[in-house]
Amino acid sequence: MASLATAVPAADHVDVPKTLGRMDLVLLKIVAIVNINNIPPTAVFGRISMLLWALAFIAFFVPEAIAVLVLSKRYPGEGGIYLWIRKEFSEGHGFLAGWCYWTCNLFYIPVVLVYMAGIFAFAGGDDSAGLVDNRLFVGGFALGWLALMAVLNIRGLRVGKWIQNIGGVGTALSVLLVLVAAAIAWGKGVAQDAPVLAPAQDGAGMAASFSVMCMAFIGIELASTMGDEIRDPARDLRPAIFTAGAVALASYVLVTGAVLALVPIGELGVIQGIMQAVSSGAKTAGAAWLIGPVAILMGLSIGGSASAWFAGSTRVPFVAGLTSALPKALGRIHPEWKSPHVALGVCAVVAGIFTTLSLVGSSVAEAYQVLLKASVVIQLVPFVYLFIALMKLSGVGGWARAGGALGLVTTVVGIGFSFLPPAEVGSVALFELKMVVGVLVPTLVGVFLYRRASARSAAQRT
Repeated sequence: MASLATAVPAADHVDVPKTLGRMDLVLLKIVAIVNINNIPPTAVFGRISMLLWALAFIAFFVPEAIAVLVLSKRYPGEGGIYLWIRKEFSEGHGFLAGWCYWTCNLFYIPVVLVYMAGIFAFAGGDDSAGLVDNRLFVGGFALGWLALMAVLNIRGLRVGKWIQNIGGVGTALSVLLVLVAAAIAWGKGVAQDAPVLAPAQDGAGMAASFSVMCMAFIGIELASTMGDEIRDPARDLRPAIFTAGAVALASYVLVTGAVLALVPIGELGVIQGIMQAVSSGAKTAGAAWLIGPVAILMGLSIGGSASAWFAGSTRVPFVAGLTSALPKALGRIHPEWKSPHVALGVCAVVAGIFTTLSLVGSSVAEAYQVLLKASVVIQLVPFVYLFIALMKLSGVGGWARAGGALGLVTTVVGIGFSFLPPAEVGSVALFELKMVVGVLVPTLVGVFLYRRASARSAAQRT
């Protein structure tokens, strides 16, 4: 990595409108963190899964919150984690961290879009629920939503933020309706009696799921990628993080309990797990009317999450375009809408290609798992940097360094467990090959681009 230390001129602040207030930040963080599609595959252990969510909150969210609060105060500006790592290590390491943060979202956004399409398949009841496994429907719906959120975000964050805000409200309401379905089932005596620990589960599977739970809390750093677009970060970031953290923890714990009450452990699906739980439980309890509203609200929630990650992660290539580490065109700002329109357009096209390719030659469930696992590994690379930066940062207390150490251990373990193939995978060898290629190729492309930019910069100086 020594070659990544070559300096490339950097810009820390950009002239963009300050459009994000405190409530915008709260909703952005909630929609980025609370993805209850993580619950069905992690609820298979029984009621102990609720305890594991609480432990994951302590092991990852708390260290991450400390790191975000400390580093965003030390290094305010556009770019977030890309800016922080660049300041603490070097231009090259900052670029690699930012590159991984961005490219992982080129995998993750298709994951979210595929899941969203599966959720909306339930909006029409039993007649449309089978569309969750229809690749034509899933692909068409996912690409249509990608185009919509790209156009609205290109119109500027003042317009685009409303997708995230609506998604945040949809997240809260969908969680509430899932809990209502479980309460009805309990009231009518038809709730499932889940064991404390499912006897069929093993320790390795539980450890792998625990790492997924930890990674589910990633997202509170997302708003900081738009640091120059926050009206008052010193006043609003801290309460937004605390509020989103409390909502996320409560949502994961309570919805896990609700899912276990509505569906037998052995019948939980990966893509359609939440909707399966609501559908089954609501029908049994005589409240089938809940199915459509939950599907619509969850679909809006997932769509808002996709837009949040799309808009936030795009600020990395935008700022990198300003530093000449990536093509300068990515750093252009629209003259009227004041948005990074070129970076947003490029990200939309690449995410669309990945969405299409993920559905070729794979079932929807397998495509979902490959995209999810590859995106997790790439996304964790910047967090290794983040927690090391917190540990080495001057002027911080021992509590911050301890939080950095805990976060670092959790992150490294999470990377290792991400390579374990899930049950939905038909060929383990093909899954591992896709994982290795999906992780190495984007990373090596980033190293190549930075080296090329560094060589060009050095030649210009000479």
